[in-house]
Amino acid sequence: MTTTPETGSHIPLKVLDHNELFKGEAYHKQFEGKSEFENGSDAAEVQRVLEWTRGWEYREKN
Repeated sequence: MTTTPETGSHIPLKVLDHNELFKGEAYHKQFEGKSEFENGSDAAEVQRVLEWTRGWEYREKN
């Protein structure tokens, strides 16, 4: 029997196989939440910022 370094517990660690891990509720919540950070801006917003960075106002601020 091994001990965990964090707590010194004598309960062995259970390492999940990838087949079990990706079925877990915590993983599904995390996977659904990550879409919030993907594709943050639409193409029109990206083009607007690109044009702004090429203008004099941006150059004066930087």
